[in-house]
Amino acid sequence: MNMQESVEYLSEIAKKSGAEQFDILAGNQDSRGISVFNGALQNTEISNSRGIGIRIFKNQKPGYASTEKFSKESLSQALSDAMSNSEYTEPICADLPEPAPLGEALPTYNQKLESVDANLLLSTCLSIEKIVLSASEIKNVPDLGAEISSSTTIFANSKGIFFEDKRNCFGIGAGAVAERNGVVKMGWYSKGGKDFDEVFAEQIAGEVISRAKELLSPRPIKSGKMPVVLAKRISADILSMYLSSFYAENAQKGLSRLKGCLGEKIASEGFSLKSEPLLPDLPGSLLMDSEGVPAAALGVVENGVFKSFLYNLESASKEKRKSTGHGMRGFSGKAGTNFMNAVVSLGELSGSEILSVFPKCLLINHLEGSSGCNSVSGEISIGAQGFWCENGIPLHAVDNLTISANFFDLIKNIAAIGNRYSDSYSSIKVPSLAISEMSVSA
Repeated sequence: MNMQESVEYLSEIAKKSGAEQFDILAGNQDSRGISVFNGALQNTEISNSRGIGIRIFKNQKPGYASTEKFSKESLSQALSDAMSNSEYTEPICADLPEPAPLGEALPTYNQKLESVDANLLLSTCLSIEKIVLSASEIKNVPDLGAEISSSTTIFANSKGIFFEDKRNCFGIGAGAVAERNGVVKMGWYSKGGKDFDEVFAEQIAGEVISRAKELLSPRPIKSGKMPVVLAKRISADILSMYLSSFYAENAQKGLSRLKGCLGEKIASEGFSLKSEPLLPDLPGSLLMDSEGVPAAALGVVENGVFKSFLYNLESASKEKRKSTGHGMRGFSGKAGTNFMNAVVSLGELSGSEILSVFPKCLLINHLEGSSGCNSVSGEISIGAQGFWCENGIPLHAVDNLTISANFFDLIKNIAAIGNRYSDSYSSIKVPSLAISEMSVSA
């Protein structure tokens, strides 16, 4: 059976099973990609995965099961396993959603992208490599590849919802090694989206070269507490590590410092954070969540005030409230929570203006790992590189730094916000952030 037939069959037998409610999620994912090195094709990869899962409610207790086989025998076994598993779970007093009107279809799928073949990916990557290697001080391009991925998801439930979501995108990225006076640095740049006509080898190569060479000739600075500007290139990476603090399920488990903080001022007045599921150009956009709840924009932090946690059906039922439409799950496993595009509102300052907020500051545009960061406590301790700036002008590169702070203090110490996002194809969009104080170990 194909995926739609499998969903229909599983729905049919679930209706006869004695389950009070159920929902079904099926997915199919395909990807094809290549990598190049030293002027030649290095590797090709084609992958496919698919599966179907069901969640049933019996005596208000959920049971989950899934299978990667779309046969009647496997689907029947999955239903039987879900019924059995419900005997060991806690009750959830939640009604699955009824069918509801959805907004206009989002442009998540571009048929033209499917015609981009391996030859075009290869020629594009080889062109990028050739341009990068022609630049002075560039020694190597060890990491260069491109990929096209596509997916189809079908959601159905016992209340009559049947919804199909289809999406695709490309990703292309390169990392180059540069050397000057014995100092070696690597710069990385990637581009993604749904329109391959927007890929220009010269633009990608230029970014790779710039990022590989920009941190050469570093000079030391003194350790201490100082103003820091988190460049738009890396500010989203910082935020992404602490988004789980805004999930109601984590607060209910004691895994968020924001528990009990609704209505309080938790950030500077200029800081606003939203979940924006209906933006047409971001990869996290969708019309409904993975539990069938229609998606809608949600103000999480508004002008520094904490307005709302993100709820799925289970976490909402524990507080006798409605889901905010942020239930997320794959075909296997239980529903969790996630932002649908986490967007920090733009400020008013350009890139040069935000560097002028402080007479002297450290501009961070490169992070190294995240092992010293803890989403529960909010602690940040992370390797970094960037520039020392005075009077709004970057004077010289700095490296071998460790920046330290607490995330919940950091967002209170935001002195200014930039007016542009990075060009990364990401579901987390954060402009540059000027932080009045962070600890820097040099």
